[in-house]
Amino acid sequence: MMNKYTLDRIDDGYYVFLSKEDESQQRLIPVADVKVSLTEGDIVKIHPDGTIEVLQDETNKAKEKVNALIEKLLNQ
Repeated sequence: MMNKYTLDRIDDGYYVFLSKEDESQQRLIPVADVKVSLTEGDIVKIHPDGTIEVLQDETNKAKEKVNALIEKLLNQ
C-alpha cells in the first residue's frame, strides 16, 4: 500500500492530503496532531503510527517541475 501523499490544502483545522497513487483518495489529519512544519505542495510519507515525514527531495523536484511548466507557459 502506498503511503505517500501531497498536502493539498488546510481546511477548517485539518490538513487535506491527496494520495500520490490516487488523488481521489483524501486523508484528513487535524493540524493540532501534526508535529512537523508543512506547506501546501509538500510530499509526505505517513507512517502507520501516524508520524509524518516530509520527503524533501521529492517535494523539491515536484515544485521545480511545476515552476518549469509555468515558465514555459509564460514564455509562449
